Amino acid sequence: MSDQDQNTTRRETAASLETAPASKKMPTKWIIGLAVLFVLIGAAVTFGYVFSKSPKQLYLISEANTYKHATEEIGMKYGESLAFQEKALEQPLSSDAAISGDFSMSSLSADPSFQIIQDMISKAEIQVKSEQDPKAQEGYGSLALDIGGTKALDLEGYQTKEQIGFKAPILANQFFYLNLDEYGQVMRKFDPSYSGPEKLEFNTIQLGDLELTEEEKGKIVKKYGKFFYDKLDDDYFTKEKNVDYKHNDETLKLTRLTLEMSPEETKTFLNDFVAEMAKDDELQTMIAKRVVMIAESSAATDPEMAKLTDEKEVKANIKEGLEDFEKESKDVTFPKGFKSTIFINDKEVVVDRNIELAIKGAKGEDAGKITVATKDVPYGDNKRDQQLTIGLADEKAAEIDVKVDVKNNITTDGDKSSEKLAVNFKAKEAGQEDMDIKFTMDSVINGKIDAKQTADRKFDLNLGSLAPATTISGEIKQDQTIDASKGKADYKFDINLNLGLPTDTAKVNLKIDSKTELKDKADIPKVDSANGKNVKDLTPTDLMNIQNQFYTNVQGLMTDIGMY
Repeated sequence: MSDQDQNTTRRETAASLETAPASKKMPTKWIIGLAVLFVLIGAAVTFGYVFSKSPKQLYLISEANTYKHATEEIGMKYGESLAFQEKALEQPLSSDAAISGDFSMSSLSADPSFQIIQDMISKAEIQVKSEQDPKAQEGYGSLALDIGGTKALDLEGYQTKEQIGFKAPILANQFFYLNLDEYGQVMRKFDPSYSGPEKLEFNTIQLGDLELTEEEKGKIVKKYGKFFYDKLDDDYFTKEKNVDYKHNDETLKLTRLTLEMSPEETKTFLNDFVAEMAKDDELQTMIAKRVVMIAESSAATDPEMAKLTDEKEVKANIKEGLEDFEKESKDVTFPKGFKSTIFINDKEVVVDRNIELAIKGAKGEDAGKITVATKDVPYGDNKRDQQLTIGLADEKAAEIDVKVDVKNNITTDGDKSSEKLAVNFKAKEAGQEDMDIKFTMDSVINGKIDAKQTADRKFDLNLGSLAPATTISGEIKQDQTIDASKGKADYKFDINLNLGLPTDTAKVNLKIDSKTELKDKADIPKVDSANGKNVKDLTPTDLMNIQNQFYTNVQGLMTDIGMY
């Protein structure tokens, strides 16, 4: 496995862990999800090292090759962006974005009051600036609203390891700051009964902090790679070569591989899998450490997250959840077993996949039928059809029926490509109104890689019963230049949105121009009593003066921009 693949795997694992729950006793579904994620990411890579080609081995190798092929393709397509983001996790950076736009509604076009507002919007520009130092965990940001040359809003804020502060000239022309070790004193000033932490702590975590170490990955690979290989019997697999696979009036010669288990075999395999995780002390430690990291990053401001900062307690919670799931899963049955069929090409990469699994609960009630289908089919002259379909329904689709279908048709011509994306989300639940959401987007992209690329996109969104008689469509023009070696990333977007309402129409235009640059040192304000005001020292008279100054400044602003 290449270093790039390993880095991609780590990023995926870390990103998934960011959704850790915020209750002291983690819900079982999250425990199981995290455990399975760790295991599958680690174990999937082992099958690439099997050399003989029985149906079982070929099936497992093909799945590993498909994962590797996908990560390599992402690396080629988005390599410059990924390289820039990798550096941005280590180096200070500054960013500067300008946002402007326009807005109109047909029913208000002759309204004098709306014309004044529309004129203000067309002259307005929002400027957003930031300075970040990921290593020092310090940052600064500013937000300014300019209307026809007049600053209508100007906000600044910063955070260091010792202080947080903000400045709003509409309140006062100085920074107000809080020393983090004086947090308790300030809180008691406004609430004498306060009994929380005396010091405010911001333990910001980076994705890199959540990465699996090479040692941890090695342990997962060794243990669960062997588990999957040993527990999936050779008899579960069949192979058929030179199968006719028809797609878009073309016929491909592919190999069909099937993994099929009976209801009893499926139950045994999944029970053994859960039991293996339930007794895996090292896996539980890996998960607990990362849950604690995430909890500590917001424990000072979130009491629920503060309950998840004891690693031993979190680990015990994870173990208990896995053991509970192990007991519950023994009463679950799989009436149709498990079936996965894949079609692979001569490079042993999956072209078509179909997975089916039906589940019944402990009392025999229908818990659901799960289907997953994917396609990545090359055809014609440099064309590809990609598709992902996920379905969840009860046995007769009477109580619940959910389906997500994503299709993308890609045509490549040198450095230019076109894509036709279609997404459909359908949901039906007894007693509820059916949901049918459709989104389409046609794109023309100039530039084979993301270092220098432009794109023109046209989209339509139909919300169905959620917004009857409403149409949403628009265009997006995108221009980006990224150079990771020079530490620069520039993006421009020109977005036009058309809203068709039951009794009206509206148009929105939004222009965004952003520039980000890596640097040696972030510019973070240095604030003390000489150029700022400690909130700990604010008196009732200070607060009254701030309030009076605010009213005066607002009236002056309204006059400057022509509202009075």
